[in-house]
Amino acid sequence: MRLLFRRETASTAQRQNRRPSPGDPVHPGRRRSSDGDRPQQGRTGAPWHFWLVVVMATVYLGWRAVEGVVWLVQWFAGVIG
Repeated sequence: MRLLFRRETASTAQRQNRRPSPGDPVHPGRRRSSDGDRPQQGRTGAPWHFWLVVVMATVYLGWRAVEGVVWLVQWFAGVIG
């Protein structure tokens, strides 16, 4: 009978020729190079197109804020004057 809470590592799953299940522990984000045993650090930053979207959203929301301020000034000028 299989134990209910048995933990297997990813290397154990590979030796048994099966895919790891969602409950299996995950190896940290490091990849091995093909030329030796020196580990390579995985990519840690966000891709350039994410930052492009952030900049464009900031520009758009900034412009909408300027339009909102102009609208409020015109509305108050119409109410007062």
